[in-house]
Amino acid sequence: MAVTETTRTSWITRLGDSFKGVLTGLAMFIGAFPLLFWNEGRAVATAKALAEGENNVTSLQSAAVDQANEGKLIHFTGKAETQDVLTDSIFGFSFTGIRLERSVEMYQWSEKTSTHKQKKLGGAEETVTTYSYQKVWASRVIDSSGFKEAGHDNPTQILVPEKRFYAQNVTVGGFTLDENQIKRIGQSEQYAIPAEVKDATIPGMTVIRMPGNSGYYITAAQTTAQAAAPIVPVVAGSNGVAAVAGAVTNAAAAVASNVVAAVAGATQTIPAQAKIGDIKVTFSVVRPHDISIVGVQTGNKITSYVAANGKKVQLQNDGTHTAQEMFTSAKQSNKMLTWFLRFVGFMLMYMGLSAVFKPLSVIGDVIPFVGTIIGMGTGLVAGLIAAICTLITIAIAWLFYRPVIGIILLIVAGALIFLFIQKKKAAKAANPEQNQPTAAA
Repeated sequence: MAVTETTRTSWITRLGDSFKGVLTGLAMFIGAFPLLFWNEGRAVATAKALAEGENNVTSLQSAAVDQANEGKLIHFTGKAETQDVLTDSIFGFSFTGIRLERSVEMYQWSEKTSTHKQKKLGGAEETVTTYSYQKVWASRVIDSSGFKEAGHDNPTQILVPEKRFYAQNVTVGGFTLDENQIKRIGQSEQYAIPAEVKDATIPGMTVIRMPGNSGYYITAAQTTAQAAAPIVPVVAGSNGVAAVAGAVTNAAAAVASNVVAAVAGATQTIPAQAKIGDIKVTFSVVRPHDISIVGVQTGNKITSYVAANGKKVQLQNDGTHTAQEMFTSAKQSNKMLTWFLRFVGFMLMYMGLSAVFKPLSVIGDVIPFVGTIIGMGTGLVAGLIAAICTLITIAIAWLFYRPVIGIILLIVAGALIFLFIQKKKAAKAANPEQNQPTAAA
């Protein structure tokens, strides 16, 4: 199923919109300068802090707390362990580990838009937009209220929310990790629901255990009234009947009073064809495993190392890694971020200048192919100017930190400016009649 919509924008409207975009383009162009300058300073400061930390770090043979290392930058590897029990309050099972994550997807309509624009003689522009629809599994609610074609309605909420449960007490040897360090621990794996767990139900919906105990499939067979009912957290009891966990509202209790857990082994199968509103719930966990940490020993805690330039250094990786490996990885991450932000700065300049030059191509669109040629030319000019300004900004920033490289970048930028001027001269030489003064009448 697809819907096609054709709209026509007059030349005057397009010209007005292009002039409005000039201010936005200027803001983007100007905003790129401080971003690029800040990024270079950040990159150099981070690189220096990492180099300083690498020179001062002490690798420990074990994750034991030694008072002789108090206040020192240390590196160690050990097993992140916990005895905390994490309980999913809706589905009623527990797991002893670092993290328990409930992932949820709902079957919904998705609208895909494809647009084709065509310039018309006189400067108008015709836009043909095609809206097509398909059913997808998505982890967020897709708002269908603005869909072009009616009849593709999605639920307004996912009744079973995503959730992450974290252990509160995690240790590595003699060290206790803080909340941020716990959340940085990775290596998650898919979790199979224990076979002995009694499957709870949700008001107005049918909960079906998926093959291999890999999760739950929840059908959207609820009525409007049932859909509005709140979810009642349940914990499976030893007798196979769900017990309401904690206090619930009177309304929720009324619903819960008629709800019991499905007895293990009930004969229910996943529908062959999913319906809009159906939900899939899967689980993943992070089990105790080895991690590597670089930080300052502060009692039985690990805190950030503050370098001479004020930058903080604290590294953490899953698995067993040497200090050198961890610092090398951090340096690579710093380089990748630096180049990414450089690209962002360049693109801000390029798109900003393109918006500034846009009125020229719109004016030329009175004759479509002329506007296209002008647009290609202004695009090239915008790209060249953006490249020159990016290099100059980076070079000036590096003059404050590493003068030699800064000077090299200025030379490269100067060469680009020289090539730009030579290109302009060549263009004038190729069209000498354009440079002749107009004869007086």
